[in-house]
Amino acid sequence: MISVAKSRVAVITGAGKGIGRSTALGLAARGVRPVIVDIDANAAESVAAEARQSGVESCAYTVDVSQVEPLRQMIDSVLHRFGRVDILVNNAGVLSKATIADLSEDEWDRVMDVNVKSAAFLSQKVLGSMAKRHWGRIVNVASLAGRCGGQSAGCAYAASKAAMLGLTMNTAKQVAKAGVTVNAVAPGPTDSELFRGFSSQDIERLEASIPVGFLGKPEQIAAAIVFLCSDEASFVTGAVFDINGGMFMG
Repeated sequence: MISVAKSRVAVITGAGKGIGRSTALGLAARGVRPVIVDIDANAAESVAAEARQSGVESCAYTVDVSQVEPLRQMIDSVLHRFGRVDILVNNAGVLSKATIADLSEDEWDRVMDVNVKSAAFLSQKVLGSMAKRHWGRIVNVASLAGRCGGQSAGCAYAASKAAMLGLTMNTAKQVAKAGVTVNAVAPGPTDSELFRGFSSQDIERLEASIPVGFLGKPEQIAAAIVFLCSDEASFVTGAVFDINGGMFMG
């Protein structure tokens, strides 16, 4: 059984559905108190209620993660309520299918703000709480597109997810001696709400290209994230876990 101390507090962005929801519930099942962050208030409150069924305290925040100041205010509120942040899962993300030929400045900024900027500044904000206890876990949810440029994803999306990998490794080097690990997961095609942006033809083509022959499930990605948040993962930092059914091996 993967062990995570029951007193710990985890902030999970984009936790109202998909991989974020599965991660929050997986941590709650191990006694962690999950803070559900999502732009959809109803979804966030629903997941917090589900988490409480595991007997842990959980709360929800409705935040647009593309804006740095509301994120900082949210963390201040969490610290006031719980006194600590031990785990941060930067899962919030938006899909873009715009090619380099069709890419607009607004689209580029939107994707980078949600997918990368939020992860960088949330990490910055929680590191003090983690270093104070000489224990912390940051997990960034990247993508297969960040590894190989993507198959149906657009230019900005692939670039943002590659940036997540660089952010992961750079931060991991800086905070390792403070007892904080920083890792990334890079999921392949996963049957989640984000994937709904693809057409049925795209989905069929992608599924046919997966060596194991099926799409991933949010709970399979979440299982790796929960491990990276555990005490057993203390020797893992700066790593990228490729969870893609064999589509990328490297």
